[in-house]
Amino acid sequence: MKIGILLPTNVYMAPYVRLYTDILDEVGCDYDVIYFDKRNMEEKAAYRFSAMVSTSDGQLKRLWGYLRFSIFLRKVICKEKYDKLIICGPQIALFMYGFLKKHYAGRFIMDYRDLSIEQRFMSRYKKILSISAFNVISSPGFKRCLPAGDYILSHNIREEMLREHLSERRDETRENLTLHNGKISVLTIGGIRDYEQNAAVMVALANKDGFETSYIGRGEEGADVKLKDLAQREGIKNVYFSGFYQKEEEPDIISSCTFLNIFYPRKISHDTALSNRFYSSLIFRKPMITTADTTQGDYAVKYGVGVALTDTSKLDVKLRSFIDGFDADAYEKNRNMLLSDIYNDCLLFKDKVWKFACGSDKSNTMS
Repeated sequence: MKIGILLPTNVYMAPYVRLYTDILDEVGCDYDVIYFDKRNMEEKAAYRFSAMVSTSDGQLKRLWGYLRFSIFLRKVICKEKYDKLIICGPQIALFMYGFLKKHYAGRFIMDYRDLSIEQRFMSRYKKILSISAFNVISSPGFKRCLPAGDYILSHNIREEMLREHLSERRDETRENLTLHNGKISVLTIGGIRDYEQNAAVMVALANKDGFETSYIGRGEEGADVKLKDLAQREGIKNVYFSGFYQKEEEPDIISSCTFLNIFYPRKISHDTALSNRFYSSLIFRKPMITTADTTQGDYAVKYGVGVALTDTSKLDVKLRSFIDGFDADAYEKNRNMLLSDIYNDCLLFKDKVWKFACGSDKSNTMS
């Protein structure tokens, strides 16, 4: 059995590929990763297709890039004669529907992690879903935007990490919440995007006694530069910026903060997704700042693991109120309950992929 993993972006932008390769390695299944090198990074993989494409490019240019990539994929697939495919992202599948229907019906996984161009081509995408072995989504919120049917949840977190953090227990001497140098620290880490929402958080806490904000990571579309300019213009002193960091530094960075910021704009792509920071919040026991009436916000409220905002007015008051009412034992219980639910989803995902890789074809899950 040999499987082709088709990736519509750079490998470093798709850490979820490890969710599949961990299982395939455990099964002992041979596989190739074939990726779209949009940033000329020349990462290690079996096959690489290079073309400079960014999110700021017009839709026509991006579609042209995916069309060329799909042609490249057909050539590689025909050469390697893969038994099965794992298709990450709808962009590839939309251009390959005829090929998939003819050669791989019932022999590919359709993996979906972000809203994309399928929203404009839903009738065609529904046909793709109907011929897959099964369909994977990374957030239950995506069901709002996809055809009705059965989907397997694959969270953006590795099973071994979940198992490790579910098994650990804090002792009775644990601190209620971490203060950084005696201050309530709000951290935004990873890709720094969504300038308006990040600016709103920074301004709401600007020069407030006992508060500080940090933006640590790589800026996207100039958001970090704009935030720095705003801080300088407004004379904001209690903000810290740092760019690229090594992944192994992340636990130490997160451990020093009080809250993790995932306050996002109200648009359907953000409303329905679960971000990497969502999982980091749970793993490192850092309450999250989320947007109300979104998938992340609903989890934060239901399980009491953070605050959900409609706006950032009186943000300092809202955060102090959360801290004043914080019950460490209740938080620990609810956090573990949510992590257990996520872990059960991961086990179901593993079982499905394991059977897929071992040669047990499953019937369609779409009606």
